[in-house]
Amino acid sequence: MLVNNNGAVAMKANLSALQQLAKTKNWTTPELARRLKVDYSYLFRIMRGEKRGGAKLWSGIYFLCKKEGLSIEDYIFLDEE
Repeated sequence: MLVNNNGAVAMKANLSALQQLAKTKNWTTPELARRLKVDYSYLFRIMRGEKRGGAKLWSGIYFLCKKEGLSIEDYIFLDEE
């Protein structure tokens, strides 16, 4: 795990990559949420910048990437705070 001097790592979803994935696969936002195994309202708030996302989202992105043969690094940014 990557950590900074304070021991914290900020993970942020690459929202534009998630939106592009949905567009490419012809998925609606509710369908993307279903495939990420998160509530649509939760994903909607993340997409609007009202939430950053947490373990549910990171887990969903991880398993979706594994299933679809995608690189998780394209969908999650790791920023040292």
